[in-house]
Amino acid sequence: MTAFIIVCVAMLVAALLWMVLPLVRAPKTGDSTELASYRSERRFSGIAVALLVPVLAIVMYAGLSNWDWKAVQIETTQAANIEQAVSGLEEKLKQNPDNLDGWIMLGRSYVAMSRYPRAADAFQQAYDLSKGQNVEVLIGLGEALALTDEASLTGRAGQLFDQALTMAPNHPKALWYGGVAALRQGNLRLGRDRLQMLMAQNPPEEIRGVLARQIQDLDEQLAASGEGAAPPAQTAQPSAVPAAGRAIQVSVSLSPQLRQQLSGPLPLFILARDPSAGGPPLAVQRHSSDSLPLNVTLSERDAMIPSRSIATVPKVVVVARLSRSGAPQQQSGDYYGEAEYEFGKNSGPLTIIIDRVVP
Repeated sequence: MTAFIIVCVAMLVAALLWMVLPLVRAPKTGDSTELASYRSERRFSGIAVALLVPVLAIVMYAGLSNWDWKAVQIETTQAANIEQAVSGLEEKLKQNPDNLDGWIMLGRSYVAMSRYPRAADAFQQAYDLSKGQNVEVLIGLGEALALTDEASLTGRAGQLFDQALTMAPNHPKALWYGGVAALRQGNLRLGRDRLQMLMAQNPPEEIRGVLARQIQDLDEQLAASGEGAAPPAQTAQPSAVPAAGRAIQVSVSLSPQLRQQLSGPLPLFILARDPSAGGPPLAVQRHSSDSLPLNVTLSERDAMIPSRSIATVPKVVVVARLSRSGAPQQQSGDYYGEAEYEFGKNSGPLTIIIDRVVP
């Protein structure tokens, strides 16, 4: 932008010299009175041109140009403020290098400023302080390394995302980078499963479209390679019921006391979990509080990961939860109800009343 302004000023000065100099030059011959009058008129014309042309140029450019001067000023001010804030944070960390949150904030700031190697250094400091037990640090360091060198997805960055997913299996950013890392390593099945888990978290429509196309492409590649879209065989638990066609009829309602507290519709997540193990749900559906009371059928087709469905366990806990934040992960203040279902023992619909609040 500065170079553009300098070129414009130079061109304007050249144009003015080309127009003004002939006007201020007086002819060498002629009556002295006429010559003086001529010189006066020419000088007046030269001064008028010298003043009016720049003013006219500025007015026309400001009126006709689509350049957003205000936005440029705001961006410049914001950039200066960010630089100042980051410099201040760097000084504070020099005085207090054991400030874990400070290193995390500095790493995120560097990522936002596209200074990825510095971001990796900051997150490495946080990694050392947290001894590799902080999920956000693992993901931040992995992201900074991947943005610095994409090849690290097959090395340390990929390992960091794997570690993060063992601690937080549903973390969206870890699922995205972990899926990309798995695909870079040639593990199509794992990459596809991680992207499918991310899809189940109801991302924005534009991201959902990208994920859907990617998952479809991976399904085709898996089918072409002979693996197919179906999950690989699993070793069943001794008491597990055979995996064919399992489904659970669930009847969900909301208690009158909690219904009075609703000021608008909330997302309703109905999911089945393995009570003996952690990890993502074995089946999940998304609805709305407006549809309560509601009857649904949870089946193997509602699995987030094809290799982990309600067909692989003898018993599940079914949870119906109204998310006040809109996120699929449970958070304080959510409304929920739950009930246990054992295959081969329970029959008929499972009744759940949402009458509790997550502390």
